[in-house]
Amino acid sequence: MIKKLIPDYFYKSIYDIDYRKLYESGIRLLLLDMDNTLISYKETLPSEKLLNLKHELEEMGFELILVSNSRKARVNNFATAFNIPFVKFSMKPLKRGIKKAIKKVAKNRYEKDQIMLFGDQLMTDIYGGNRCKIKTVLIDAIDKNTDIAPTRMNRKLERFFLKRIKKKYKEEYDKKLKEYGEEYDS
Repeated sequence: MIKKLIPDYFYKSIYDIDYRKLYESGIRLLLLDMDNTLISYKETLPSEKLLNLKHELEEMGFELILVSNSRKARVNNFATAFNIPFVKFSMKPLKRGIKKAIKKVAKNRYEKDQIMLFGDQLMTDIYGGNRCKIKTVLIDAIDKNTDIAPTRMNRKLERFFLKRIKKKYKEEYDKKLKEYGEEYDS
């Protein structure tokens, strides 16, 4: 289980990623978590900067789908304003919502090596994506101070598992999680 908590990549922000390189490597479908990946919990709509990024990604040829654990109307409102399809109450790390996004929303047009999931939590996003055997990207949370109670609990579990990953998979930790885990080390 612990190995499935290790993302393929870590970035401080969705704006730090070389999407051209991802596209050239064959990635076509981006599954995006919403809360603290694209916007903080206190925000409700995409910023102009985020809308510009979406436009650039679609121009490159990516398909985007929002995959959120939230049931709230804010998912519908955000996805409508962002103009992308969505799966709410995806129940990550369970496979159900991720598979729904791939099979029903994206109409099963992509192979697993063409799909990448972006999220801010090891316990839900990364674990769920890795369980589905797709590439995963851990994004540093936009504002952890806005986390809701279940997310705060997940972050405590993250600390526990980060220590074990660091001990058991030192090389992968150093390559993919060291920068992320540094805030917990202090």
